Amino acid sequence: MQCPKCQFENREGANFCKKCGDRLEFKCPSCGCLYQSDSIFCDGCGHALKKSKETLPGSDLGSKPPLDGKIVSTPLEFEGERKYVTVLFSDMSGYTSMSEQLDPEEVKEISSRIFGEISQVLAKYDGFIEKYIGDAVMALFGVPISQEDDPVRAIRAAREIHDLVVNLSPE
Repeated sequence: MQCPKCQFENREGANFCKKCGDRLEFKCPSCGCLYQSDSIFCDGCGHALKKSKETLPGSDLGSKPPLDGKIVSTPLEFEGERKYVTVLFSDMSGYTSMSEQLDPEEVKEISSRIFGEISQVLAKYDGFIEKYIGDAVMALFGVPISQEDDPVRAIRAAREIHDLVVNLSPE
């Protein structure tokens, strides 16, 4: 059996290459069919296979030593579900003019306070903050758990955020 990594000819039935230590065959976790270490998909059932490069002997590990010369093989698992997600994007109006008139420290303090309040409002309505982008926040409703009233809760959160910012504006 020829090693797919170094091309060394090994005896038939060998599990590891005699020259480089690479594992010569694996069992598919889905169907049990044998496959070679360079396989990406099982040729018996088509199951996606993944080889962890960090555990290959001789791979570029920096200061990490190989794990007993063994290759760890893990299947790629793609589990998911189709669901509706409501996205709320909230951008602060007047942010540019405020940042031109105030010191950067003041702008940061005001923004941090507003974002802190916004995050509490979003949590109250089960919104998930995906990211902050400059003077904006993007939140998802329906992630990780989808509920029938996700759009309604997003609208309620948006209205409360708007009222919150209007009440903070005089400061």
